[in-house]
Amino acid sequence: ILMVITELEPPSKDGKVVWLIVWGIFTLLNFVGTLNANRVVQFVFASLTALFFLLAAGVNNADIHILAGYVGIVCGSSALYLGWAEVMNELAGRELCYIGPVKNKLF
Repeated sequence: ILMVITELEPPSKDGKVVWLIVWGIFTLLNFVGTLNANRVVQFVFASLTALFFLLAAGVNNADIHILAGYVGIVCGSSALYLGWAEVMNELAGRELCYIGPVKNKLF
């Protein structure tokens, strides 16, 4: 909105790349924390990490940006499934929907 009502310059693409890389690193660290969680949570964070790094690479490359869009659709769909599956499993009192429980905890 500020760019419409004032004469501010749009942010540089370099700043967007740095911002996306920082979020990618943060998400990668969160992915490490999910290694004791179920497999679907691990997949959501792994695909989200890939999404952030692909978006950073796609700032200057339209083909990579399109690929990042597809990865984003897969990531979002898996997150929706995870939320739905956890609610269904809780209501059923058993594993009704597969979420891939981890048997051997790493830490």
